[in-house]
Amino acid sequence: MSIFAGARKCDLKILADELGETVNDSHKLKDLKKIILASKEYDEETAKEWMNTIINERKEREEIAERRRKDEIQIAEQKRQEEIELRKLEYEERMRKEEQEIAERRRQEEIELRKQEYEERKRKDEMEFELQKTTPWNRRYVFKFKFCLQSKCKQYAD
Repeated sequence: MSIFAGARKCDLKILADELGETVNDSHKLKDLKKIILASKEYDEETAKEWMNTIINERKEREEIAERRRKDEIQIAEQKRQEEIELRKLEYEERMRKEEQEIAERRRQEEIELRKQEYEERKRKDEMEFELQKTTPWNRRYVFKFKFCLQSKCKQYAD
């Protein structure tokens, strides 16, 4: 198995640097392999151990970065859910207040309507009373009623 199995360009650059070789971004993967194999410091066992360590450290960093990314996504989603819940609660509160205001308005309108009905009945009763006082027919009727009532009372008294 090759010591370069699973290695990326960035891993090979680090290994070449550890071996004391000067490399830059323009080197290709196969050039980096050649530089490492041609290095004076190259020892297959040591290079294999270093390469495994370098690859493992890179994978750890990638896993940590992935976990952070997932955590950030989860936190953002949680904040979004909290914002949605807050908006929902605000909407429900606003609707509850509007319903209360509507109910209060209806209650006030009902009170006002009852007052108007009462005033109208009162006015009609007053007009009827005035009409009864001024109508001669009513006076005769009242007189007859009183007369009948008095005669009935006398009959019962006798």
